[in-house]
Amino acid sequence: MDAELLYDVFLSHSTKDKTVVRPLAERLRADGLRVWFDEWEIRPGDSIPAKIEDGLEHSHVLVFCMSANAFGSDWAQLESQTFRFRDPLNRERHLIPLRLDDTPAKGSLAQLSYIDWRAQNCEQEYIRVLEACRPPVVRTTPETQVVPRKAAEEAIKLDSKRSLGLHCLAFSTDGRFALSGGEDNIVRLWSVEKGLCLRTFEGHTGWVDGVTWSHDQAHALSGSHDQTVRLWDLQTGNCLRIFEGHASAVWKVVCSDDSRRILSAGHDQSIRLWDMEEGRCLRVLEGHVGGIGALAWSDGPNRALSGGSDRTIRLWDVQRGVDILTFSGHTDGVWCVAPSATYHRVLSSSGDHTVRLWDLDTGSCLRILNGHSDGVTRVIWSKNERYAVSGSHDRTVRFWDVDSGRCLLLLEGHAKSILSIAWCKDSHRLLSGDSGGGIRIWDLSSHINDLRRERTQRRD
Repeated sequence: MDAELLYDVFLSHSTKDKTVVRPLAERLRADGLRVWFDEWEIRPGDSIPAKIEDGLEHSHVLVFCMSANAFGSDWAQLESQTFRFRDPLNRERHLIPLRLDDTPAKGSLAQLSYIDWRAQNCEQEYIRVLEACRPPVVRTTPETQVVPRKAAEEAIKLDSKRSLGLHCLAFSTDGRFALSGGEDNIVRLWSVEKGLCLRTFEGHTGWVDGVTWSHDQAHALSGSHDQTVRLWDLQTGNCLRIFEGHASAVWKVVCSDDSRRILSAGHDQSIRLWDMEEGRCLRVLEGHVGGIGALAWSDGPNRALSGGSDRTIRLWDVQRGVDILTFSGHTDGVWCVAPSATYHRVLSSSGDHTVRLWDLDTGSCLRILNGHSDGVTRVIWSKNERYAVSGSHDRTVRFWDVDSGRCLLLLEGHAKSILSIAWCKDSHRLLSGDSGGGIRIWDLSSHINDLRRERTQRRD
C-alpha cells in the first residue's frame, strides 16, 4: 500500500448521526485501525474543508454512513467525498456503504452492496466492517537459507515415500529436527536441514495422531488410534514404556517441563495424567462433552489447558483433577491452545477459521483474529509475545499483531494443510510443515526489524 495513506478508514457521516457513528469509530480504533473521525482530527481554528480533504486524500477505505440525515441537506457535500473511492482502477481505495436506517440509497450508492447496521446484533456486521477496512496484508516468499538456494518458492521436502498420510509433525526447540506420525503407524525422526529420515520408531498398531518431544529433547512421545501412548528413546529407537488406559484414539500428548509428567487426550473425551517414569495413570480429568484435540500445560505441572470439539476451552487444576474455568466463544471445535509464558493470556485456534486471545484469569475473550479461510490448525506466540503465528487448512501461515488483531504477514506456498509451526533458535526464522511433508523456512528478519523500528517511532 502507498505509504502516504495514513488512515485505514475515513468515516463519512451526517453530523446528526454522530451518536451512532462515534461508537463504531472507537471500536475500530481499539482494534488497531487508523481512523479518521472528525471529532478527533478537526481542532478549533482548523479549516474544516481542508482537514476533510486531507483526510480523504490519505485514507484507504471510505465508510459512507447512509441514512435519512445523510441523504438530506448534507447529501451534496457527503457525495463529493466518494468520488476518488469509486474509481474501479484504483485498487488502493475502497468505498463501503454502511446502512444506518431504512432510507433507500441514492445515486451511485444504490448499485453497491452495503453492510447492514440496522440489525439488533451487529457483531457479524462489525466483523465485516473490520475486515473490509484492514489494510492488505504483506505477502512474502520463503527464504531457503538453510539449504542451497534454488528458487524463491523452493521448499524442503521430507522423503515422499515415508511422509505420505502425515497426521502430525513436531519440531525440536532448535528447529533442526522434526518428529512425524501418520497412517502407516510409524513415528519418524527427520533432519529438517536435509529432509532425510534419521530413525523410525515402530510398535503402534494404529494411526499415529500426536507426537511431541520431551523437555530435554532426549525422548519422543506419541499417541495413536491403538488407544496407547508410547515413550521412545531417540538415540536407540527403542520403546521404553507403553501407557494404556484410554478407551479410544489418542490425539494429543504433552510432556511437563521437568519431564516427569505426561498429559494425553483424544476421542474418549478424557484427559489422563501419567507418571512418565513409572507409566502409571495418576488421574483422569473429565468434563468435555466431545473429543479433545488441543492440550497444553499451563503454569508448570499444576495446571493444564484443553480444547475440544464441544467448542470450549477448559483450565484444569491437574493435582485436584477439577475444571477451574471454561472459555466459550468459538463456533467450531478447538484445535490448539497456546498459553503465554507469563500464563496470563492464552491463544486458541479453531475450525471456525479464527484465532482467539483470552484472559486466563477471567476467561473473557480479548480479541478475535480473523483472516484464515479454513480451520486454523496451529497457533504459537513470538518470543516477546507481541505477535502470534497461525497455520491453517487453507495452506497459509499468518503473522499477527496480538494487541491490534491485525494480520501483518501472509506466508503462502504450502501445497497441503499446515500441521506444525515453530520458531528457529534465532527467533527470526520460522518453520512450517504441511501434511504432504513440505517444510518451509521463512526468514522474517527484515519484517521483524521494521516492526521494531515502527514501535520505537510511535513511542518517540
